Amino acid sequence: MALASTVAMLVVAAVAVDVKRYESASQVTNVAHSGGNTTTTRFLGTFDAVEGCEKACLALDGERCWSYTFYTKGHPDGDLSSQCFGLVAPRFTPTPENFTVTGVVQWPCRGDGDCSLNGACQEDSGSCLCDPAWSGHRCETLNLEPAVHGAGYRGVDGGHNTSSWGGAVLQGEDGLYHMWAAEMTEHCGIGAWSQNSRIIRATATTPGGEYTRAQVVYDVFSHEPEVVRGPDGEYVMFYTADIRSKHGDCDCCQPGVSQCDGSTGPKDCPQGANLTLRNDDASWMSYALRPEGPWSEPQQLFPGYHGSDTNFAPVILPNGTILGIWRDWDQDLGSRCFVAVGDYWNDTTTYTQYHKELFPDLGAAGTEDPFLWVDPRGNFHAIFHHMYGYGSEDEWWLLALGGHAFSENGMDWTYSGVAWGDPFDLERGDLVHYRDGETFRMTRRERPHLVLDSKGNPTHLINAAQYGTGKIPTEVGDNGDASFTMIQKIVQK
Repeated sequence: MALASTVAMLVVAAVAVDVKRYESASQVTNVAHSGGNTTTTRFLGTFDAVEGCEKACLALDGERCWSYTFYTKGHPDGDLSSQCFGLVAPRFTPTPENFTVTGVVQWPCRGDGDCSLNGACQEDSGSCLCDPAWSGHRCETLNLEPAVHGAGYRGVDGGHNTSSWGGAVLQGEDGLYHMWAAEMTEHCGIGAWSQNSRIIRATATTPGGEYTRAQVVYDVFSHEPEVVRGPDGEYVMFYTADIRSKHGDCDCCQPGVSQCDGSTGPKDCPQGANLTLRNDDASWMSYALRPEGPWSEPQQLFPGYHGSDTNFAPVILPNGTILGIWRDWDQDLGSRCFVAVGDYWNDTTTYTQYHKELFPDLGAAGTEDPFLWVDPRGNFHAIFHHMYGYGSEDEWWLLALGGHAFSENGMDWTYSGVAWGDPFDLERGDLVHYRDGETFRMTRRERPHLVLDSKGNPTHLINAAQYGTGKIPTEVGDNGDASFTMIQKIVQK
């Protein structure tokens, strides 16, 4: 599948507008319906060539057509052949797809919202002046510096790797940086997360340094910790849990049986490679006055909810109210995101789940693992593990991409699209570039968090990274699921 891009310049209403074309790429994969509209897509007509589609996008009346996708003759879905669809949302989420052409219109900005709220619109030039951490025509791309070997948390016990899966970082009153991370016991890999995950706290002297485990916070099973500050400096943790034991169900360090390297082998779990996935455990909130605890009695979130793990990620506002994003898993569409609010952060009975989907036009498998923050201007932002792209209906876990969304009020969100990673990379995974010139392909890169400075500017990106060669996370046992928690610095100037 050959991918190529070209830039054309057209004059629209006396304004010169660039259109960047991408061959064999679609913005509406698994979303467009023959001759029909959706929440953010518009059927623009049937044309003999892409030029007609492009003109229809630029001439759309009453709405800004941010991009278009044209299905050329020969497309496997004959009903879509020669049809043109415009996207009236600014997201850039291209999917490699034969017999398609996508054009992205480089419109002048009209306000800071056209700069993804990551910069300021220069009205005289119509261009976005992006904050240092962001780049791109709409300030939609996170500016990552080359990675540094060893940055993050990579546990080693008794000379054997211990896998972890992402973490939240806050600076404590002691000056140290504290990370709360999910870690797999008995030297298992992330494939055994629902059998062996626990929550630990690790520390480092710098935000992008090497973290060392300091404490086990919650035993098995506990997972995906999110820790944010309360209005009076409290450390407030949100997590999924059903505490059972200090040990997991799987033992990946059995003499003569296991590799004992942070991965899960075919005989490491009691039922072999196909243990039942326990992903419907409840979400909880607990808080502490110090990073090391003690932690308050956990309060359950959404006791009437029955579904997948919620990935709940909040911000607590100065007045004590809470706003967050949670997700549910749809069998056909994957992870779908929604808002939740609460009157009192420390009383989960006041939390309310909303059920209006935030990004209904993200095709399978949607987006998951949100992280929320408020920028220095008071705007809301979120980053995600982006799972809408090439082959994502069947193998969402191999899309090692990040997504970004923004909101002025926390309730109405706009998905700006892929914020890091290469959506055109058909090898899958994420090719990480290091400061010393080396590269390494992570087969998975998920669970994003940010380290923020005192003003709310992002300084470092944190991810769960699988460095093993495993392909199917829901089937443990191929010894390919070893992972660690990586940290990558973000450009500051």
